[in-house]
Amino acid sequence: MHAKQLIEENNLKRNQLTEENEKYYEDMLIYIRTHLFISEQQTEELVMELLDHLIEAQEAGKSAQDVFGDDPKTYCDDMIKHLPKEKGKNAAVFIGYLNLQFLGFSALASGAVTIIASFFTQVNPSIAIGSSLLTFIIDIGVIFATIAFIFMWIRRSMFKRSNKIKAGIVIGSLSALTMAIFIFVPRLMPSFGYRIEIGGYEYLLAGLVILVISKIINRKFHITK
Repeated sequence: MHAKQLIEENNLKRNQLTEENEKYYEDMLIYIRTHLFISEQQTEELVMELLDHLIEAQEAGKSAQDVFGDDPKTYCDDMIKHLPKEKGKNAAVFIGYLNLQFLGFSALASGAVTIIASFFTQVNPSIAIGSSLLTFIIDIGVIFATIAFIFMWIRRSMFKRSNKIKAGIVIGSLSALTMAIFIFVPRLMPSFGYRIEIGGYEYLLAGLVILVISKIINRKFHITK
């Protein structure tokens, strides 16, 4: 069974758990899934196996704590050590897909903003290839770094008593920093490289083409479904 099908089946089967067992299991599920570099297929097979084991134990009158013990983090770490790393090809396809999605939606947003702004002011349709490419690379790096940090923070805070104030400060600070980078990097980036003219409608067309390409890649490699 493919990883995406396992995820859907897992979502359905979790409804069979009691509230207490579901909370315990979902903490384990999130902890395991936030390890980015292990095989997604093997990960979903593992968490499905754990869920089936828990459902059987629950029918016998046992709790998740009876099955997995008082230290679920250590239990998960022992399981994760035996999981293989994600294949380089799969990781490259996934990263490429995310880059295309980001580039496509960025082009659509730029096109919409350019078209709307042109009704109120004169818009300079030219862009510098070098600085635009470097800005895109920085933005992608920021996105992946943000995701990696969030997952690391989730893993470290999992199985602990949550502090909503601390969580709010961390998330708020990270969001503000990320937005600041997205806003100020293009403004502070010196213009360099070959310049081309591209208007709002060209941005929209390019964005649509890129998203169609990403859709084709998604269907071919079953990235999200």
